[in-house]
Amino acid sequence: MSAEITIHQAAEKAQQVEMINLLIESYPHKMQDSGITALATLMASLAGDVSLFLINEIEKEAKA
Repeated sequence: MSAEITIHQAAEKAQQVEMINLLIESYPHKMQDSGITALATLMASLAGDVSLFLINEIEKEAKA
């Protein structure tokens, strides 16, 4: 997660996390444990990128 992303990429990743969460919420009993684990891993990666982006933006704002 060391590569910087743009605000548009951060927004897209946040939307992807939302869509995955809605998928899990809508079909909880139709997914196998391995599928849920894979989706949880993907969500953690996407959310981590967005969090890092936001933290960096807050730091930039604080320095200005």
